[in-house]
Amino acid sequence: MWSKKTSGLIGMIVGAILFLLNVQHFSKEGFVAIGMPIILFVLGVIYYRKGSKEKK
Repeated sequence: MWSKKTSGLIGMIVGAILFLLNVQHFSKEGFVAIGMPIILFVLGVIYYRKGSKEKK
């Protein structure tokens, strides 16, 4: 199983990619278009920071 640090990096990358793809829909759909990518990115940051604090 992957560490929290690796999972956090994956979450941040996926969240950023989805955010960039959905920005074009922001004018029509509003926050709904970018809400989930922002949540994924923030959770990725949290997991990355928790993984950095854990002792191996």
